[in-house]
Amino acid sequence: MTEAPRTSAASFNSASLFEPDILTKHEFLRVSRPRSRFEPEQRLMFAVLSDAVECFQRYAAAKNLEHRKLYRDAEAWINSEDSRWPYSFESICEVLEIDPTYLRLGLMRWRATYQSRTTRHKRLREPLRYQYRVKRHRVCV
Repeated sequence: MTEAPRTSAASFNSASLFEPDILTKHEFLRVSRPRSRFEPEQRLMFAVLSDAVECFQRYAAAKNLEHRKLYRDAEAWINSEDSRWPYSFESICEVLEIDPTYLRLGLMRWRATYQSRTTRHKRLREPLRYQYRVKRHRVCV
């Protein structure tokens, strides 16, 4: 049976327990600074995704041609299943660990709900009534 080597009191220096850790400012900040969830490239990808979702939701019922184009572009980008280029919807969702099908279906469900809400409250134009002026008052016939 072999015995484990004993540490002698001479080899253990208790003073080393109380010595300060020497860190440079750069090392200290690298350790103590809170890290962001995303790297810079991922933050850019998140910004692209959030801009597309914002355009999709903001301009869903737009009348302006420019806003309608923004909506159609966002819709086409979201519905595209092409993942060959790094800033496609599929690639961005993969990098950000978001299920693209789930997000796509949620946006389409939102659009269906939004459109049903807006069309339900649309007023039909009442038939045109002839209006005559009679001494500063309008009289409808």
